[in-house]
Amino acid sequence: MSNKTRKILKKLKYYSIFTIIILVIAEVTLSLLEVVPTNYYVNTPNSGFIWEINKDEITGIHQDSEVSFDELGARSISDYENKDHKIVVFGGSTTACFALTQQKTWSALLEKKLGDSYWVGNFGRPGNSSNHHTLQFKYVLEKPELSDTKTVIIMQGVNDFVAYLISSERYLNSPEQKLKKFAFQHIPDDHLPFYKRFTLYKLASRAKKNLMFYFEHKDHLTKTVLSIKELKKQSKIIEELPDLQAGLTHYEQNIKNLIQQAKEKNINLVFVTQATMWKPDLEQKYEDLMLTSGFQNNEAFYSTEALYAGMEIFNDRLIKICKQENIPCIDLKLPKTTESFYDDFHFNESGAELTAEQVSKELKAILE
Repeated sequence: MSNKTRKILKKLKYYSIFTIIILVIAEVTLSLLEVVPTNYYVNTPNSGFIWEINKDEITGIHQDSEVSFDELGARSISDYENKDHKIVVFGGSTTACFALTQQKTWSALLEKKLGDSYWVGNFGRPGNSSNHHTLQFKYVLEKPELSDTKTVIIMQGVNDFVAYLISSERYLNSPEQKLKKFAFQHIPDDHLPFYKRFTLYKLASRAKKNLMFYFEHKDHLTKTVLSIKELKKQSKIIEELPDLQAGLTHYEQNIKNLIQQAKEKNINLVFVTQATMWKPDLEQKYEDLMLTSGFQNNEAFYSTEALYAGMEIFNDRLIKICKQENIPCIDLKLPKTTESFYDDFHFNESGAELTAEQVSKELKAILE
């Protein structure tokens, strides 16, 4: 081995040792600062993003969406401290309302309509169903800051129905750990391999997820929407739904689980049914906006009339159980037009206003 090679190897050795020392110091420092949450958080605390909306391709939204989360991981518009009445809201994308800027979500408008003594914490997470809400109810409400929560509102139904159509096996039998990973942005790391518990690893993983989210959504409602519309034109349309009984039974069990948790915690539980634009003989101009993705390996789509029928069945099951258990259920009724929605079931600005108006009116009567 030549002297030159020895010198290079010696430098590499020193550089390696120096790099390891720096990484160890960084890991220890970041761990002490707790820059990565190690508890249950639906969304990353004190974070946010801007969702650029193509306003030429969407009806009823007039500005880009500013999304931000408070220290609890809630999408809120005020400080939860010193509020007389805390309301926690769970749901999927129709609760998260990521396409709407912070002040225009239905949960924010609800808080404004209820008054200054109320805090509404929006813990909605896209894609979440009652499978996830049962876990969120359990772990989110364990936070000391939410120990005096008086009311929980849950808007659910469409993700249960659609999830069952996409994969009945996954909807009915997903293991709890897998459900937790979808219900929460952060969960305790005691189940992870040791190297995945490092703060540096978690930061790198978060950066990767954020980049993936950006590139997947930066062309939201342009390329994605256009590709789905084109696919739908070329696909088979299914007019009849499969047997929904197993899905409805599972949905009912989750509803009763949530009711039992609320009783144990002495919390007012209020359900909200899922409003959609689906209906029989939907006008073509609205039919063209339907984006519910294909099932059966993206080779077929259920008809709007079939989806309407299934959604009615899931909503009716929720209403029925609530009546049996004497739990309030707000049957959300909205115009099945672009006055309410920009696609199948996501609210635009006026839809969020209409939702907040009905929910606030009925909620005030419930809480009196």
